Amino acid sequence: EEGKRYPLVVALHGMGQDESVIRRDLAPLFDRPWIWLFPRGPYPLEIRGRHVMRIGYAWYMFDGDQTRLRQSMDASCRHLLAIIDTLWNTCRIDLSKAAVLGFSQGGYLAGVLGATNPMRFKAACSIGGRIKHEFLTDAAAKAGPRVALAQIHGGRDESVKPQPARDSIEASSKLGFTRAEYLEDPEAGHEITPRMVDWLGTWLERVL
Repeated sequence: EEGKRYPLVVALHGMGQDESVIRRDLAPLFDRPWIWLFPRGPYPLEIRGRHVMRIGYAWYMFDGDQTRLRQSMDASCRHLLAIIDTLWNTCRIDLSKAAVLGFSQGGYLAGVLGATNPMRFKAACSIGGRIKHEFLTDAAAKAGPRVALAQIHGGRDESVKPQPARDSIEASSKLGFTRAEYLEDPEAGHEITPRMVDWLGTWLERVL
């Protein structure tokens, strides 16, 4: 509508995927009055299957070293913020109402991006990843009262176990994130299910 600005929802795909996968999974939410951004991870990866090879994408590099992980995440956060700045100049985005979410590796990055940029985001949600609370200590004082955090998880997830995901929400609450919540689909594995999408839509309506 002319003269109206809309909330921005940034959705980050999982490692080895591209934006088409999470866009397909979240399609039931496209009737909401939000502007969606589906960026592609900046790091291309060869994904080798039994009969085919394809190119997927990653959001950061991880070799087990936490310092290098934080540096790689920070670089990707700057990359995403630059994309949002470009969009803000061309689209009717209300940056006072923005959320970031992601699946798996994208979920790890979404938590860090949202919680360390409280003037950009009102909310951050990890689906099948984990809120990386270890990296949020310095941001908690400013972001804790402002940024809502959510962890949506599958009870049968073998890639990212449910208990560490639950623990990350509890740890985030103790840091000062007063609106941190955990939702679990007990029958789901490492995936985005329709039940999770319903929860996500309700949560976004509440926090934006």
